[in-house]
Amino acid sequence: MQFQGIEYTIVQTANPFGWKWSFEREGLPPKTGTSSDREGAIFAAEWAINQSSKQKRYLKKTD
Repeated sequence: MQFQGIEYTIVQTANPFGWKWSFEREGLPPKTGTSSDREGAIFAAEWAINQSSKQKRYLKKTD
C-alpha cells in the first residue's frame, strides 16, 4: 500500500492474532506497529507516516 509516496505493508498475524504494519523512510529507522483489526492498522500506519513526515521536515529546518 502507499500513502503520501511512502510504501507500507499491512499483514495479518496468527500468533498473536492481529495485524502488523511497517514502513521505512530514508535516513530514519523502520517503523512498525500492531493493531487488532486491519482498518486500525491502516490508520496507525498512515498516522505514523504523517508524524514521520513532520519530524523529517522539522529536522531539515534546523540543519
